[in-house]
Amino acid sequence: MSIPSPAIPSAVAVLQAVQQFITNLGTDPLQVAVKFPGAAQVFLGTVEMQLPVLANAEFSALQADVNAKIEVWIKKLQAPAV
Repeated sequence: MSIPSPAIPSAVAVLQAVQQFITNLGTDPLQVAVKFPGAAQVFLGTVEMQLPVLANAEFSALQADVNAKIEVWIKKLQAPAV
């Protein structure tokens, strides 16, 4: 069984932000230039909010991996010599 990546919720949020950005541009091509700055600001704000969440999730995963490897080394060092 594989462990799901802690980055998946952030990736989903970014993809949803892309969808919302496209929706915020609207369907009228003549209005895209007017709506673009606001739509871009919403998109960038949403993506920026995901950066701390992503960094924390990745750091936690890295920390768990490092601790698991250190635990293996400790057990090898504590094992009786053959």
